[in-house]
Amino acid sequence: MRVTLRDVAQLAGVSPATVSLVLNERSEGRVSEELAARVRNAAATLKYRPNLLARSLRTQETRTFGLISRDIATTPFAGAMLAGAQHIAWQRNSLLLFVNSDGDLDHERTEVASLIQRQVDGFMLGAMYHQKVEIPENLQDQRLVLLDCVDGAGRYDSVVPDEYQGAHDAVALLVSMGHRRIAHVTTTDQTIAATERLRAYRDVLQAAGLGNEMVVRCEGGEAQGGFAAMQQILRGPALPTAIFCYTDRMAMGVMDAAREAGLRIPADLSIMGFDNQPYLADAMRPALTTINLPHYEMGVWAASRLIPHSDSQDSEPAGPTQVKAHCAVVMRDSVAPPGT
Repeated sequence: MRVTLRDVAQLAGVSPATVSLVLNERSEGRVSEELAARVRNAAATLKYRPNLLARSLRTQETRTFGLISRDIATTPFAGAMLAGAQHIAWQRNSLLLFVNSDGDLDHERTEVASLIQRQVDGFMLGAMYHQKVEIPENLQDQRLVLLDCVDGAGRYDSVVPDEYQGAHDAVALLVSMGHRRIAHVTTTDQTIAATERLRAYRDVLQAAGLGNEMVVRCEGGEAQGGFAAMQQILRGPALPTAIFCYTDRMAMGVMDAAREAGLRIPADLSIMGFDNQPYLADAMRPALTTINLPHYEMGVWAASRLIPHSDSQDSEPAGPTQVKAHCAVVMRDSVAPPGT
């Protein structure tokens, strides 16, 4: 036999209305903590599970939400976004339904339609890296929060890393250590991240009165590109004392080429990355000083924006709000003052 709310009320010695208030987290200020604890203990003893179908018919909410992934499911360091979003969904007694579209818009429209048929209360659209995205037509009128991406028109709540701030702090750290010849190894791709990080690099050098900009571009953001870029720097007339790299993977290639050339890190050359990629940045030798991409915090913010508290009186949060999440310096062993 299914345990009912009335069964819980009888065991706790309270009315069904009181049980409903407590189990739906609407009892604050209405029910004493002692009474609320008695209700929760009774529900646990009877292994009570609410009838979600009946609740959804009554409230017109299913407490389920869809997360459409554009490749983040297959990106190791971006998976933290999913963990952050899931944490909030769990906290708020909600279910997060996850699907991965691989960036295929036709596939995505089908997934959205399927989730709408299942009466989800809202959507998150998550991207693998900071980018402008096209919103499928059948998603445009839904309650939507963008995770690690923007729509360009600012129609939806969104959270992305503050690429400029992170890069600014990285280069400013090198300047504060006494470096005056600082190179920037970046990609030929015109991504938002590459553009903002380069802009910050130039702004810090200009503010410090350092006019010797040294920008080396290579294809992609991988270790091979970093290795080739460092070889190009080694052929130049003067070596930098520090290099700020577009990604940690690129920094790994720079580090390998520098070591092959007999340079000591950081005694002869300081190397700074960006991403704080798990199992990579901290595994290099020396461990890489880098900038952390706050994926977990971004997932928490997006889910908090999308999923209301159970006792919220306003199911539609004010918006749209565009947030740039702070990117913190992660200090390790690959940077030091020049000549130390």
